[in-house]
Amino acid sequence: MASFGEEFSSGIAFMDNGTKKFISELNKLSHAMKTGEGRQHVVFALDYLAEYTEKHLKDEEKVMIKYRFHDIENHAVQHDELRTELSKVIGEYAKRGADHAFPLLIQRLMADWLSRHISKSDKILGDYFIAMVNKSKTS
Repeated sequence: MASFGEEFSSGIAFMDNGTKKFISELNKLSHAMKTGEGRQHVVFALDYLAEYTEKHLKDEEKVMIKYRFHDIENHAVQHDELRTELSKVIGEYAKRGADHAFPLLIQRLMADWLSRHISKSDKILGDYFIAMVNKSKTS
């Protein structure tokens, strides 16, 4: 089970709130898998991920544009990669449903995003936002 802590905190409230929700949903899936309910929980995890990619990532992208984030292209590419991967997974689910391996696939997708993107790229983005906000307060 994952837990929200310094390694996942960007220091930006809306991003951290999104991360807390993401971790909660990952933990729900993990718990469902441990209790033998993983296949039944897949649809909830996919619904959540669709919402996350639609709302949370778009909110991040709006702020990156507003504050002219220096690495917006790379960060946005990472978002698009998640959207593409999720689209493939949803397509597979629509074709064949959730077999025994499917919950693990979703869990790995989420855990990878948490460790690869949230704990690294979002922290850089958060540091940038904080610096820009502090700079605007002193100007």
